[in-house]
Amino acid sequence: MGRKSALLSAREKTCEKRQVAKMQILDINQKDYDQKRPVYEDIKIDTAFRKISPRSIGFHVWRIQQDHVETLPKEQYGTFYDECAYVIYAASLAGTTCDKSTISREIKTAGAAIERNIHFWLGANIPAERSKSAAYKIIELDLHLDHKTTQFRESQGNEGIRFLSYFKDDGILVHSGSDASSTPTDPRLYQISGTAPQRCVQQKTISWQCFNSGQVMILQTATIVFVWIGRSTGSVERIFGIRMGERLKQQHAIAELAIVDDGYEQSMSIARKEVWNGYLNLAKRFVKPMPLTPTVAERLLKLYHCDTVNGVFRVELVKTGALEQADLYGRDSIYIVDYFPQAIWIWIGRSSHKQNRAEAMRHVRGYVIKKGYPAGTPVARVIDGLEPAEFVSLFPAWTSADINGNTVKGLSEKFDALTLIQRPRMAAKIQLMDDGSGDMTVYQIGIDEVKEIPNKYAKTFYSGNCYAVHYEVACSTENANGSLPNSIRNVVYLWCGLNAPPEHRTIGEAFLAELCEHLKKNVVQVRIAEGMEPPHFLQIFKGSLIVLNAQDPSLEQAGAVVNIRQYPTSFVLKVVGNATYTCKAVQVSSKTLYYPEDCYILKAPDNEVWIWCGQYSTGDSREMAKSIAGQLGEYSLVMEGNETDEFFNSVGEKFLKQLKKTTTAGNIITPAVQTNVAQTWDRAVIGLYRCQLLEDGKPTLRQIFGFSQQDLRPDSIFLLDAGSIVYVWIGEQTVVEERAQCWELARQLIATHPVQRDTAMPIAAVRQGEEPITFVGFFDSWDRKRFESCVLYENLRSEIEYPNGVGAGGRLPGAPIPVPRSSVRSDDGSGDDFDRYQKYPLDMLRGDAANLPASVNPTRKEIHLTHDDFVTVFSMTYHEFEELPKWKQVELKKQQKLF
Repeated sequence: MGRKSALLSAREKTCEKRQVAKMQILDINQKDYDQKRPVYEDIKIDTAFRKISPRSIGFHVWRIQQDHVETLPKEQYGTFYDECAYVIYAASLAGTTCDKSTISREIKTAGAAIERNIHFWLGANIPAERSKSAAYKIIELDLHLDHKTTQFRESQGNEGIRFLSYFKDDGILVHSGSDASSTPTDPRLYQISGTAPQRCVQQKTISWQCFNSGQVMILQTATIVFVWIGRSTGSVERIFGIRMGERLKQQHAIAELAIVDDGYEQSMSIARKEVWNGYLNLAKRFVKPMPLTPTVAERLLKLYHCDTVNGVFRVELVKTGALEQADLYGRDSIYIVDYFPQAIWIWIGRSSHKQNRAEAMRHVRGYVIKKGYPAGTPVARVIDGLEPAEFVSLFPAWTSADINGNTVKGLSEKFDALTLIQRPRMAAKIQLMDDGSGDMTVYQIGIDEVKEIPNKYAKTFYSGNCYAVHYEVACSTENANGSLPNSIRNVVYLWCGLNAPPEHRTIGEAFLAELCEHLKKNVVQVRIAEGMEPPHFLQIFKGSLIVLNAQDPSLEQAGAVVNIRQYPTSFVLKVVGNATYTCKAVQVSSKTLYYPEDCYILKAPDNEVWIWCGQYSTGDSREMAKSIAGQLGEYSLVMEGNETDEFFNSVGEKFLKQLKKTTTAGNIITPAVQTNVAQTWDRAVIGLYRCQLLEDGKPTLRQIFGFSQQDLRPDSIFLLDAGSIVYVWIGEQTVVEERAQCWELARQLIATHPVQRDTAMPIAAVRQGEEPITFVGFFDSWDRKRFESCVLYENLRSEIEYPNGVGAGGRLPGAPIPVPRSSVRSDDGSGDDFDRYQKYPLDMLRGDAANLPASVNPTRKEIHLTHDDFVTVFSMTYHEFEELPKWKQVELKKQQKLF
């Protein structure tokens, strides 16, 4: 269906909905706006903006003054003041990313598409007038660029993923005030927050009230920069905190950098403790637990049509739930896509009046205010034909078009698998890691045992069973230098039929884990469900996989190997796909409609095997049908319209009646068009997410925009969402708690994605250093030795505290160093990992047990003391206390009112 006809169809459907249901209508009145209406004819472009060529790429930052903008030098990029507003302009070639290091240059290539993004950033304490000035300034810059930009409103602490990606290398530093003279150089207190990248924000006051165990804090004094490490922080936050501390130390020529651990403040040297107490008295120490992430209501996409009626901007709800590109119809239309709290988008048709483009951000802000959303809710304006990746990702399918409406052609060329493995980018597109010529072993999962299936029967699966497939990557994929392009040698698949009992799946998952443990290294584990087979899985069966309904009768046989394969007396198989990496044959019922575009394999009651080919079937489909039918025995091929009496006598009347239903003139039902695998790949909407376990053990996913290999860290787990498969990348330094949740993390990502997807889609677990080319190809470049030089928190800390390999690092001798952690535990009865338990003030733990948090076991209150409090109360460390007899521990706890 062409885009024009799709748009017309969507318009008809929307009109029908409006007739049968009362739509929600909102009028945005004058009181709902936080800025005046711009008059298009009166807009004058600032001199600083006129220096930017519309045909150049680059990165620019301006600070908003009262009546003009101040151009900032590159060394100040990423540094902001919380009473100021900034305009950021990022331009790059379409399909590429941009950041603060991008060098400005003119693009002289005719027809080269440039993506232009304007952000205006508002500090948390900005005066209203400066905020309004920023809103007007982006209109000026947008006008200078002929309205061919995407606009984003960013507020401190609520920045979007694209904005944050500009500053990944050094993070964001936010000072208090409007300029460097607003606050004294020392003392200052900074708080580290956020991920990918982190933000270092100066606090208004220096107080223990600013501290919580989930933050890294920096106390900047005249002689020492203290980096305080909250015990619930991860290594990424800790590394950034130390790097930022070094940056402030160098910038202000401060003599010393000191690292202080949460709960171990008393372990500082006397000299350092004296300086610290001058600003934050340890006698008044109070550190709050890491705040729990508030439960976010289920995100729901809403589409509003916008219009101006009698001078009032009106929005009308036209759709809720999954959106289609065709819902955005009309070249002069305006829509709001509400995906609160992530973002609110206003979409402007390419033929819409320029005044509408200038007013768009004002209108969408009015909508936010009218709806009662928080003031910091991200909003953005997009132009038809210039939609950014973040917006496109809200739709299940998107046909790209330029600003003039010309469709951008997709990838249609077919690729040979052997060529693809030498080109990781192509291998990722088509999801083939080799040509499937390696050795394969298939196992059938049963309740009591796992049976190996001989190769001659291994290509037939039953939907009532689960199967494990161990594939050894072909050695024929070696490069000229003798090294494998894949970092893996084995792939283990778990295939679960739609009707397989849950216990079979559980046994299969355990068997795969055991098999991976046996193989030890160079292995990828993939879980797939019937109907969602990835290309490489089909390729190792050479496109000849047969899936039959019900359970395999041979499962009931005794013995470790399935030696026979009993087929049903008669059945019909539909051939799906037309290449070895897209093809399989699935059993269909007698009620299934038959299409002239397809090929079918029929096993008749008289044991004859027939291939029936629709008149519009392709030669490739017929060849694949022959390959599959050959497994069933000798076969005969007939074309639609040329069926013989022998054929109809053999297959029976049911099939004949079904054929008549679909081939009668005027009654042919066209099936959904099968898209080439390569055409479904869109690099712009592939997402990388960092996983993190919070205080309550619940996982969170943080998307990284414009990702690269440098974003992958050995101490974290990442999810790569490739649309048709989700890869779980497991760093070798990750903790057991995170690894155990890797499959659930992937399912969470699939379930919460704005585009509704099948939760049974394939999931692959990839370990650091064992990445297949089907994973590597999603990155612009890949260095297999990079992780060898990746800085770890423990190593960085050792370099600072023991620069010459000696010294106590400014701490008392023997003081332990808490390790980074990804979660904080409640009491499970064990005494391990003292620092992983939530910590509470001594007075609270000595108080009424009824007022204690639910995670505290009243008989083991001592594990919720900080190290310093523990030593003060018991005059020994926790580990020394653990070596005492149990009766002695109880006696001491009773003496200290902790039992």
